[in-house]
Amino acid sequence: MIKQLPITLLLLITLGATAQNKRKFLYGFLSDELGVIANAHIINLNTQQGTFSNDLGKFRILAKPNDTLQVSFVGYKTKKVKVTSLHFGMEENEIKLIKVPFELDEVEVKKHNLIGSIAIDAKQTPKDIGMEKAKNALDFSMIDFSEKVILDIDEVDRSKPPSMIKTTDPTAKFAGVGGGFSSGLDKYSQQLKRTRKTIQFKESFPKMLLSEFGEPFFFKELNIPKDKYLHFLEYCNPLGIEKLYKQKQLLKVIAILQQESKSYLKVISN
Repeated sequence: MIKQLPITLLLLITLGATAQNKRKFLYGFLSDELGVIANAHIINLNTQQGTFSNDLGKFRILAKPNDTLQVSFVGYKTKKVKVTSLHFGMEENEIKLIKVPFELDEVEVKKHNLIGSIAIDAKQTPKDIGMEKAKNALDFSMIDFSEKVILDIDEVDRSKPPSMIKTTDPTAKFAGVGGGFSSGLDKYSQQLKRTRKTIQFKESFPKMLLSEFGEPFFFKELNIPKDKYLHFLEYCNPLGIEKLYKQKQLLKVIAILQQESKSYLKVISN
């Protein structure tokens, strides 16, 4: 005859099993041979939730035994840590990262089959990317100028203080007639600032993304060739990675990059 377990014992067993399945905070800090590592990326691969180490190298993240934590930072070897129950018995778990050298591939300069004729060679010469960006920065065709009168004047030129000499203006009774003119200049200045800010972000985005997720993430985990890095970002850009990055939705950006890297590698291999 099988004896039934006491209700109290069954309750304790149930609570114990539930506690093992429930995630709780795991505390740790990151370091190398020189000291702490700030702003490193820590992600729980089981939940796809992530965090960053603070200025003291410390972090906390929800986890449970058998979860896997991935730690990455620019210039360091990506490390994966298997979570055990022992990690929750310590106030802080120290995780050491190993610094790895990173070198860009050599760039070979070729003549592009030039024959010496300016008229013909000019068509075969590759575009100067720097000059193209400079032209785009000065192209204001996308700006909607709603006012009829536009002066070639910038915000800095209009920042001079007004004259403090009190005079009687015989045209004061016509004040307000030219209000639309000042409003047009303000709209133009604001649009110009937004355009400059957009161009600056687009030029800095590849570098910010590389710093955020680390070079090993792109070139080792995703296997993206180093000379195809910018091309890969353009490939993913229609999916809104720039907008998601601005909104701090980094996990969604990671998911898109991981998903699109597979199809991208197939495209460039054909």
